[in-house]
Amino acid sequence: MTRPYAPPASDDEAATGGAALRRIRKSRKLTLEQLSQLTGIPTSSLSRIENTRLRLTVDKMHLLAKALDVPVEHLLGEPSAGADDAPGAAARSSTIRTGAGRMTVDRAPDRRPERFCDAMVHYLFGADETRALDCGHFHFQPVSVWESEFVRHPGEKVVYVVKGTAVAYVEGQEPVLLEEGDAMHMDSSAWHSVVAVNQPAEVLVTYFHGGGRGYDAFESRVFSREAWAAFSGVGAE
Repeated sequence: MTRPYAPPASDDEAATGGAALRRIRKSRKLTLEQLSQLTGIPTSSLSRIENTRLRLTVDKMHLLAKALDVPVEHLLGEPSAGADDAPGAAARSSTIRTGAGRMTVDRAPDRRPERFCDAMVHYLFGADETRALDCGHFHFQPVSVWESEFVRHPGEKVVYVVKGTAVAYVEGQEPVLLEEGDAMHMDSSAWHSVVAVNQPAEVLVTYFHGGGRGYDAFESRVFSREAWAAFSGVGAE
């Protein structure tokens, strides 16, 4: 059965909704993991919504309102001026227009780390669905890939290892070892996960999604070793 399309909230609602969601969730003393269990929305998606990296769609809004026991309108309320509602990435970058061109400068001191799946990430340039790409500086801790979250989303992705060593698992491919200075280009619509090996690793990820609805579409899940081997059709190290 095809799931009906629910139009996403407007840009202003998406930004405000993320801050409101964080404020209400914390007032209920709920962690992202607990809210994920109540709604069925992946923890990584909730984190992206709160940090305005993922737009809050109408169907998710109703799930969250029910779980938090608040009217839907409360998720669109104005954020308070507390520390928990510090401006997200979308508000920090300065855009300078010269003639027909556009240049965006993102200042390093203004970035704040966010949790994304198993990593901490500093997003560059903030959320903007009119832009065809996003970029993030990821900090991975060494964990088993079977404890990590696999993701997929439309578009293409370039992974560049800034520091340390990482292993990339990509659907239909054998695992690939990436050392410092190595880069990988991939179809990001395939399930994939990147994990650090033995010690923390820093990875720069550039994600080409084309803008528009490609900006919103994001899935995550966990695979066991056996499930990955059966699903991907290749051996799992």
